[in-house]
Amino acid sequence: MSMLPSWASSDADSMRLTEKQYDALPDEVRKRIEVIGGNVVFLHSGTREHNRVARRLAHALEAARPDSPCVEVNTDVDVQFVKWNREDRGFSFRRPDVSVNRCLDRGAKLMSSDVLLAAEVVSPGSAYIDTVDKVAEYAYEGIPVYLVVHLDGDLYVKLIQEYRLDWVSRTYRLVETHQGQLVLDDPFPAKVPFSELDD
Repeated sequence: MSMLPSWASSDADSMRLTEKQYDALPDEVRKRIEVIGGNVVFLHSGTREHNRVARRLAHALEAARPDSPCVEVNTDVDVQFVKWNREDRGFSFRRPDVSVNRCLDRGAKLMSSDVLLAAEVVSPGSAYIDTVDKVAEYAYEGIPVYLVVHLDGDLYVKLIQEYRLDWVSRTYRLVETHQGQLVLDDPFPAKVPFSELDD
């Protein structure tokens, strides 16, 4: 019995997507995948703890966001890569657990050039994509701040790594490892005690 979803086949081309093909997929399929270089990447459903921490982090950032300049806080929204696509590497997007971006017109696609902060929540043993692949991809796209929220074995927030973009090298530098409380200066000031994310 095939382990592939019903819309895919053993034909390798069915595991590659253009933006137009992705847009034509049903919503229940789209929410289960990301695409890098035109290649489908299947996603695992987050645990209850993972989803709760991501939702509460988004809520805390939403509460701290300033009136001006206009920014939005989102959860699980496609961030379409600009630089990657422009250099003809193929249609690519990721879906950060939390993103902060410049305000957009209603219905507009969220592009990486609009994102000011991306955050991913990682559980023990599942951090490779978030701590290696996405560190390189988000930096290459020029996203200024990347947060990696690490959960411990009991699925509580253990620490949050704050990466900032070095604009010359287009790579991230780890500038802070937050313990007990997340304190941000950019893209706007925010203080988030870990207890607000765990409880």
